[in-house]
Amino acid sequence: MMIPTCVIKLFELLLTISCLTLHHYSYDLTDIPTLMLCSGTYIGYVVVLSGEIVGEMIFAPLDLVQDIYFDLLGATLFSVSGGMVLSARVKDSVYPRTGDHNAALLAGSLAILNAFLMLFDLSLAYLDSEEFDDEASV
Repeated sequence: MMIPTCVIKLFELLLTISCLTLHHYSYDLTDIPTLMLCSGTYIGYVVVLSGEIVGEMIFAPLDLVQDIYFDLLGATLFSVSGGMVLSARVKDSVYPRTGDHNAALLAGSLAILNAFLMLFDLSLAYLDSEEFDDEASV
């Protein structure tokens, strides 16, 4: 494979940590569902991606089905989190928003970028699984 998956996972982890840091400075106390979803997604995927990177470094990577599952779930959660943050900051609200507006826009954009990176990683995992299916059928 031309791009090692450990490098892609490291970029995903760096984007997740940057989303979590920006979320800390920009969270909106008037929008509790978005706050809960983003916090859970970012903290959960810091744990998941750290475990995947450590597993690949000690030559015990996840099964391809598990990798596809975590990438698909991550892409969904990050795109929904980023979309909710961006839509909450763009539309007007009855209550004044708390937190830094620019940090929230950047966090939402980075979350959507991370979702696209996870989709790319998902496609690489799927292509890798197809490669193993061809070897098994011969």
